[in-house]
Amino acid sequence: MKARVLDNNECRITQGYNIFTHKALDMVKYYSATCNITAHTEGVVVWIQTGQKHNPGAKGNLSYGNCVKLKHPNGYYTLYAHMAYVNVKLNQKVKKGQVLGYMGNTGNSYGAHLHWEVRNTKDSLINPTPYLNADLPNTKEIYQTYDNKKNQWLPTVKIGSKDYAGNFGNAVSGFRMTENTYKSHDKVKKEWLPAVNGMSDYAGNLPNDMDAIAIKTSKYKYRVHIKGGGWLPWVTGYNTKDATNGYAGNLGQVIDAIQIAKK
Repeated sequence: MKARVLDNNECRITQGYNIFTHKALDMVKYYSATCNITAHTEGVVVWIQTGQKHNPGAKGNLSYGNCVKLKHPNGYYTLYAHMAYVNVKLNQKVKKGQVLGYMGNTGNSYGAHLHWEVRNTKDSLINPTPYLNADLPNTKEIYQTYDNKKNQWLPTVKIGSKDYAGNFGNAVSGFRMTENTYKSHDKVKKEWLPAVNGMSDYAGNLPNDMDAIAIKTSKYKYRVHIKGGGWLPWVTGYNTKDATNGYAGNLGQVIDAIQIAKK
């Protein structure tokens, strides 16, 4: 069977997905006891556990042994457990097929194998079987903000929905979205920060509040909500010199929410 998460793309499933007892896939490499574990899809390392030994009966996070959890551009997560050792670091960006570590027998494990999970945008376990050798679900048109009071990324929002990204009253200090090129204005430094693209990076300079954003797009319109105020007019374009049609925001006034809609 093909598997994108092993270095030779070949595997044998030793325990399948069961919604009640085992919400993951366990697998080994054909013709070999161990092998490199590779990233299913590009993403960012959001959790690592190292220094673990073989620990039958372990509960909770310790049951995973040495492990890596990635967050992918579509907002989904994948988790790779029971490694002998880990090759990546927290917050590191990884490419599809990049080696994350080496198959092992750490944590609550009975023989060397990979325990592989897929989680949706709400971090809930789903059946990973359809994605063993296929792309994750396509949730391209999403965006999210970083809540500077809660010190965390808020849930992703679908572009074009009636929802918005942010918490009224809490300053936004980070922003990211799929596919497009975008940038933000740093209220503290009083300058536009470099443009970025896609969900693998973000616009902002944590923990500095932002007071404007600009998105290079002809598909969407966007607006921002001022902390202690209201929504500013919808804008399009990417001209940071034109305060009326090029960016969303009032320089000097903190943003606490962003909304993006289709034109």
